Amino acid sequence: MKQCGLVVQTLDSTAKVRMQRHSSCAGCNACKMGAEENPIELEALNPKKAIQGQMVEVEMEHEHVLLAAFLMYVVPLIFLVVGVIVGHFGLKAMGVVAYADFFTAIIAFSFTALSYIILNRSERNQSFREKMLPIITDVIEEPAE
Repeated sequence: MKQCGLVVQTLDSTAKVRMQRHSSCAGCNACKMGAEENPIELEALNPKKAIQGQMVEVEMEHEHVLLAAFLMYVVPLIFLVVGVIVGHFGLKAMGVVAYADFFTAIIAFSFTALSYIILNRSERNQSFREKMLPIITDVIEEPAE
């Protein structure tokens, strides 16, 4: 997936790029909570050494887009279902009858929170970040003077 954007800030080996939301993002709303007309800013690897104000082409492999969607949506859902199963059968095995549904819900939501903690920690891993970050593939336009 290729898109164009404007470099708004350069960091060590990455740059923050402002771009318009892609049409495939229309139903997602995860990045700006539904503000479709607002541009999004993302961090991208900067091997082309783009500087602030330059228009650049940013690319992310389709496999990484699908993997990111899987990690953010499917993995927490799996943890939620496992939490419901563990809570239901675990409480039944321990003989908890009073408020079993309430405690099952707490266990399920705890498992879901655990999935987000695991995902957050894995995102901090440098090799994982580099694999998942988009990459600036070309400098299109020099900054306006």
